[in-house]
Amino acid sequence: MAITKIPGPTNLTLLPKIGSIQSKPLDFLLWLYQTYGPVSRFQAFNTPVIHLADPEAVKHVLQENHRNYSKDTIQYHSLAIITGNGLLTNDGTGWLRQRRLAQPAFARGRLSHLDQIVIPSTQSLLTRWRQLPEAHLIDVDAEMMRLTLEIVGKALFSIDLSKDAPHLTEATLTTLDYIVYRVKTLTLIPTYLPLPRNRAFRKALKTLEEAVSQIIQQRRKDKVLGEDLLGMFLRARDEESGEGMSDRQIRDEVMTMLIAGHETVASALTWTWYLLSTHPEIENRLFEEVHTVLKGNPPSTKDLENLPYTAQVFTEALRLYPPAWLITRKAMGEDEILGYSIPPGAVIVISPYVIHRLKEHWENPEAFIPERFARDPEGTSHRFTFIPFGAGPRLCIGNQFAHIEARLILAGMTQKLRFTPPPKAPVVDALVTLRPRNGLHMSVVHRSSNSLK
Repeated sequence: MAITKIPGPTNLTLLPKIGSIQSKPLDFLLWLYQTYGPVSRFQAFNTPVIHLADPEAVKHVLQENHRNYSKDTIQYHSLAIITGNGLLTNDGTGWLRQRRLAQPAFARGRLSHLDQIVIPSTQSLLTRWRQLPEAHLIDVDAEMMRLTLEIVGKALFSIDLSKDAPHLTEATLTTLDYIVYRVKTLTLIPTYLPLPRNRAFRKALKTLEEAVSQIIQQRRKDKVLGEDLLGMFLRARDEESGEGMSDRQIRDEVMTMLIAGHETVASALTWTWYLLSTHPEIENRLFEEVHTVLKGNPPSTKDLENLPYTAQVFTEALRLYPPAWLITRKAMGEDEILGYSIPPGAVIVISPYVIHRLKEHWENPEAFIPERFARDPEGTSHRFTFIPFGAGPRLCIGNQFAHIEARLILAGMTQKLRFTPPPKAPVVDALVTLRPRNGLHMSVVHRSSNSLK
């Protein structure tokens, strides 16, 4: 018989931690695991919240019994204010249909040509940086956002967003930060009320809406649908009715891909550069690999198989700073996990940030050790101890896209420069993704053409 009482803090125990739940959720989730074990429970108003920090439990929820666990949670309802009913927030049969429509855009054959977009965009960024004064501090976080937005615009929608990238990335962060604020404060204040925070959100969302609308309208005007993701959505027809996707659904999918397709990769790259700046011995080894393999030439997707350490560096950065640090699900029906009874309506909380630090599965988990992924591509013997892009049927559709894009950027930039450590260690903000509070400001040291350091 299943154990009915899951260990966890009482409401009285939680009371002094309410502030940290909002301001330091990563510390709170680690505390839950360290204090109460791999399965713990607490009450949020009238809803039981169950934190899972065990790979078998994660496997059960995200893969083995995934149909019992929906995205009917405050996390995804809040994101839907921006993305609508796109792939990120969609659920059930509607999600499966949209996933099948989008999948060809991320096929291996298409990804093999990704270097034709990533490398010119990266080189343009490097050219701009070379014009900056020596020791000039660059906000690497903002720059990675700008770069990845430009790449996703060209790769998925065949549109050049380079000129619009600064204000579009600012609008993205404003809208996402607003969502985090609503979730953390559990505010029910309507967005239409003329409050300063609401006005800033609506203005930013309007900027994104107009950009998405322009992308779609221009394609319709051109009357050439194209072979990219947008073209696939515009050509899509329902198998039974023969109807195409509604304008609203196309808007939701484009908005989802535009935001999720660049913000997560940018976050991962930002933390990768930070880790390299504070670990010069690893940065030197990375440069030696890139210098030896590429011999001064720009990287291509074909080169990636000969750059294993580059992949290990990025993968280890994903382990320490997984952009999507929180996964939530709602139990639709009763279930049992590791001998514990899960009631219907319970909210399941899974944190890749915590899972990636389980001492039972990771040796020296807080250390930056890329070589651990040379011994095992997954880093550990259990697949579900490394889930930076989720797992199971809802594994992020852009998983391989992100890996190829990031490794090309990492190799291409490492050829030309290195970063000096920031004046102060960044504070990790657990927002929609993990981001450095107030940006990540570092200066660039450009390498000479024959540099070996």
